[in-house]
Amino acid sequence: MYAYDFEYDGKQLSDFGFIICHFDSSSGVNSADAGSEISFTTASAHDGKRQYAVGSEYKKCLGTTFQICKNPNLYPNAEVITAEEFRQLSRWLNRREYLWFHAYDWCDPEVKRPWVRASFNLERIDVGNETVGIELTAVTDSPFGYGDEIVKVMEFADGDMEQTLYDRNDEIGECYPELEVEIVEAGTFTLADNMTGCSCEVENCVADETLYFSGETMIIETDSVTHANTLANDFNYDFFRIGNTSGERENVITATLPCTVTLRYRPILKDTI
Repeated sequence: MYAYDFEYDGKQLSDFGFIICHFDSSSGVNSADAGSEISFTTASAHDGKRQYAVGSEYKKCLGTTFQICKNPNLYPNAEVITAEEFRQLSRWLNRREYLWFHAYDWCDPEVKRPWVRASFNLERIDVGNETVGIELTAVTDSPFGYGDEIVKVMEFADGDMEQTLYDRNDEIGECYPELEVEIVEAGTFTLADNMTGCSCEVENCVADETLYFSGETMIIETDSVTHANTLANDFNYDFFRIGNTSGERENVITATLPCTVTLRYRPILKDTI
């Protein structure tokens, strides 16, 4: 990982007076951390002359190990990390949950590094009896990273009930974005996508109702007190999704009722941390 600073759970490493560094790098050559490693299940044919893929899955999540130290520009004569400083960093980074992490370089801001949900293990780097650095091992919940959140607002009105969306995922296939749907007129609402073939339908919608779709966790909610009682029976459980193929990324989205749809997702980036 080449970076100078990082953000984790809304805070920057530089907020603590530390920078990313590397100890004892003699050769100047480093291997990037592997990600998106696919494991295939195969079936043998023709006496083993050919192995046909009958299934595949990601078996390894992204991970990386890197080191940090005090910023020498801020602490020119105080590079030793105290026990209190180590505990403060441990409290921030060593969490029992996955939180958003993003590394970056102040001097090269145009280089976009992926976001990941991570937690960290910390190990002291000692010289003699004093701690001068910390080695961080990141553990993540996914075999790939994610880009900045994309928000697209789509207005559907009479005579203009079709919108297009360009899927920016590096992963070929489908994804479930979060949706906020503001219904203008009462009736049966359907939101369809030509790429995935989904037809997300909710009956008995009322005017000025807002529907909420949680995305990957597949939960639907409404702010309408009257519709909430029947929503479970009114929904067809074909959750809205977008997608792409190896040669096409454009999704054509159609609605059956005038509405405003706010769509949010983080595109998958097949990159190392």
